[in-house]
Amino acid sequence: MDINNEEIDNITLKQASQFFKYDYHDRGMIKWQGYYLSDHTEHVNKIAHEVKHANQRVRKPEMAPELIAKILFEAYAQQDTVTIQLSTQSEQGIIPPMITGVVKGYTDKAIVIGTQFIPQTNLWWVSKTPPTTP
Repeated sequence: MDINNEEIDNITLKQASQFFKYDYHDRGMIKWQGYYLSDHTEHVNKIAHEVKHANQRVRKPEMAPELIAKILFEAYAQQDTVTIQLSTQSEQGIIPPMITGVVKGYTDKAIVIGTQFIPQTNLWWVSKTPPTTP
């Protein structure tokens, strides 16, 4: 008895049709809950990691406003990158992350780092960031 490929395909299609018609029971959203759970778990882990690092931030020693101004002026003139720490903190005592960028300009009340306007009264600590070598 010779069976060609076309007959095998037809037999396979009939068997598959029978299976899905009578034997297979779709579990609906249950089958997707594993994906949701893993995405949710990944998000929760990411948030926990961010909170852990936020709680580990350390306040740098306060710098005199004159020294801060000198470093920022030099960085502005040379288009150097600086890293600054703000004097603010959350109600829970969490220190905001450091801000790093090029000093783009200044006003009488604020420094412009990248696209951020930072009030001069909020500056706590500043340092020129060494250039990275490729």
